[in-house]
Order: sequence, then C-alpha cells, then structure tokens
Amino acid sequence: MSATPREPGGPSAAAVLELCARLGRPVHRNEIATELAVPPRHLRRLSEILDALADERVLVPMTGQRFRLAAQARAARGATLRGLLAMNARGFGFVKSPSPSGEDWYVAPESLGGALHGDLVEARVVSRSSRGTEAEIVSVVERGRTRIAGVLGPRGRHLEPDDARMRGPVSITAQAPGLTAEPERGLCAVVELTRYPETADELPEGTLVAVLGAPGDPVVEVAKILAEHDVSESHPPDAVAEAAAASSPPRSDDLAGREDLTEVPLMTIDPDDARDFDDAVWAERLEDGSYHAVIAVADVSHYVSEGSALDGSARERGCSVYLPDRAVPMLPQRLAAEVCSLVPGEVRLCLAVDVELAPDGALLAARVLEGAMRSAARLT
Repeated sequence: MSATPREPGGPSAAAVLELCARLGRPVHRNEIATELAVPPRHLRRLSEILDALADERVLVPMTGQRFRLAAQARAARGATLRGLLAMNARGFGFVKSPSPSGEDWYVAPESLGGALHGDLVEARVVSRSSRGTEAEIVSVVERGRTRIAGVLGPRGRHLEPDDARMRGPVSITAQAPGLTAEPERGLCAVVELTRYPETADELPEGTLVAVLGAPGDPVVEVAKILAEHDVSESHPPDAVAEAAAASSPPRSDDLAGREDLTEVPLMTIDPDDARDFDDAVWAERLEDGSYHAVIAVADVSHYVSEGSALDGSARERGCSVYLPDRAVPMLPQRLAAEVCSLVPGEVRLCLAVDVELAPDGALLAARVLEGAMRSAARLT
C-alpha cells in the first residue's frame, strides 16, 4: 500500500483496516477518527488514507461517509434484511434497518417489484456501490397502507396521491355503495386499495370510498386524514354501553382497597386547549432539603378489562387522534373526558408513584399504589 504511508504521529492504514475488521460493519469517517484518537491536525491525513484504501479497493466507500472492508462486503452479498421500505419521490427507495446502528439498503426503481412506500419487505443484497448496499425486494411481508388520499384525475378514473412517495396514479375501478358526491376532477378523495402491484411497472388499483371537496379547505383536509386512516369518530355501541355503566363519582366497591389520596393537593398541568386531564403531580420540600412527591395517572385499567368491548375498541384504535379542530379519543367520551379525566374537585381512581428524593434529586425510596385522588387545581 505505497499510496498510504503513515505520517509521523498520524493515523496508519493498518490501524484503519484493523478497526474496520474488528467492528465488522460500515464505519463512519468520524467514528474511525474517534476510535483511533486522531487529533484534529491529522484528520486530513485520515481522509487521504481512506480515499487511497478505497482506490485500491481494500475498502468499499458507502453512503454517508462510511467505509467497509471489501472482503466483508463480498461476504455479505446475497444476505437478506427485513425492514420498512421508505420511498423517495424520485422513484428509488431504502429498506430501513431495524437496528439503530444498522445500514439502510438502497433499492433502485427497477428492483422494487410490487412494493410500496411503508410496506414491510424482505430484501436481498445484489451489489455494493458508491450508494452503499444495493438490494432488490424479494417479497412483501405486510402492506403498510390500505387507503390513499389524493386528488381526482379526469372523469374520476384515477387518483394522484398526495404523498409523492406513493406509487401512482391509482386506477379507480369501482365506487363504494352510497357514495353520492360526484367524482369531479381536482377534488380531494380517498381510495381503498383492492389490488396491489406485483411488478415494478404496475400501478395499484382501488375503490373510491370518499369524495371530500376542494383541496386546501381546512374542513376537507381534516376529513381526508380521518378517511385515509379509517378513523371513526363514533365508537361501537357495545363499547359505548360499557363506558356508560362506569360510575362517577366512584362507588364504594370501586374504592375498596385503594389508598386515600384525596387530601394530597395533586394538580394537573396541561395546555389551555387540553380536552382531557390524565396525569397529576404534587411535591413538597422537607426541612432537611429532601423532597416528597406523588405522581398520579388516571386508572383507566379499572374500567377497561381485558377482552371487553372497550378493550377491543381501544386495541383497534391504538391511540387518541388529535387534529387542529378536534380530538378523536381512543375511548368513548364518557371515559375519556369524564370518568377518567382528573377534573378539579372530583374524586377519581388513579395509579400513583410515591417517592422520596434526596436534596440533589437522587431516589431514596419509591412505591407504586392504587389510589383515589381529588385534583386541587387545573393549571397550565
């Protein structure tokens, strides 16, 4: 390696190669400098060594100023990776590594097969290049999207996706029963996919399920989000019935076995426009400089038992959805904004952590408890 002599006091090619071999993965230029304790005055020399090793094909340069031993790169050819496909609007994509330190694999447009942005895919290495590891999609493990929002084309026969990373246009092959709005060109709409591509040159097909109005209208844009992600503002009747049966204030049997925290001046702290209040805190400083604190959250699990209709509905939704003009709670309003909301002056069931802290904040003692509390204030 005559092209990479070591400058006195500087990094050596041998040290770089030993480090890359030991780590066994792509290594960033800055990480090499850190691991080898290269001082700032020798960083330029390190770059020269890396470039020379790459010219000699001992190292393979990869995206993001990373390098890998050529022997390791050859050994990895044919390896597979399962991850989410993240598309670029220009037509290529990357299979995201499930490991934070792992490498994302580049996929050329012709190697995508029938995969779409957001799909969970299985990919296989086909080569190494200046773009890093290049792969092809072997199979689609799970589809990431079932609905796509966009703008209708001429005569409502196709939809141009709003998200430029989605393959389109989407051919509209049918309309949902009861759809009354005319599918006019230029209107916002949502299509439910009924046929996914199988090859790189195919387009998806779907059924028109909603025509919402003109793009840019705030009401239309909110409705588009709800329709695209199939978020229903109403809850199943059986879940609503279970929520309606929850008592407020809690009954004596609800309070049985719970610690009475109603005299602890717990308070909620939320933005002015918060719609529900599910956590509260209180703390006092003791004479010796230590602290006593209680942190409480609404005990939703008391009302939502495993396997119940409420549990099923919550699992289906996964979370509450917050939009500029409204919130769609994960649980029916009776629980979300009433029985499980820590409103001031009302007794509510809670789970709490009671902690003792040293003057410097170090934890001295802690216990978890089921309790009943009464919020003393709703602060912002």
